Amino acid sequence: MTTLRRGPGFRVRTALAAALAAALMASTACGSTVSSPVTEDDGPDDEAAAPATTMVEARPELDDEAIPDWVGEVVNLHDLGTGTCFNSYSWVREDRMVEIDTRVPCDGPHQHEVYLRTEHPARPGAPWPGDREMEAYARAECYGAFAGFVGLIYELSELELGYLTPDRTDFEHERAAFRGIHCYVYRDDGGELVGTARDSRR
Repeated sequence: MTTLRRGPGFRVRTALAAALAAALMASTACGSTVSSPVTEDDGPDDEAAAPATTMVEARPELDDEAIPDWVGEVVNLHDLGTGTCFNSYSWVREDRMVEIDTRVPCDGPHQHEVYLRTEHPARPGAPWPGDREMEAYARAECYGAFAGFVGLIYELSELELGYLTPDRTDFEHERAAFRGIHCYVYRDDGGELVGTARDSRR
């Protein structure tokens, strides 16, 4: 039910990261150490004992993709406020995942609508609470505000909820500490929303 979204300062899970992790696990599982047995006749000058060798881990290569026809104004997700709608686009270029987010009018087709922007209540200078605590807090806040926005409890709605959370670097920064949490709705089938979801009872 949760979605972690990218943005400057936001945690990210991309297809590239997943592919790299899968390749690393596969190569580690397949890797083996091979050495020649040493017998009693082997002397110090005998070259029968070959040095140990390991398999080289291969980095997966991703095919380049065409840049999608994106619409809207490219934005920093930190700057989005309640009632803002945005789209997200990603593509592979030179073996790297490229991702952007754009602000679009809510009365036209859009992928996501921000319905709550809140702050984690940690005191100034507090240490990073950890991924699980941050996500649990965001999930509770977003769930609690969902019915009041859509007009229907989450369990009966056809919409999904997602949230944006700060990462540890932003959370603990001495001067520019960022504790913002954004809650948004979207369609789980990947389709677009048209018009605000406020009081839509969808």
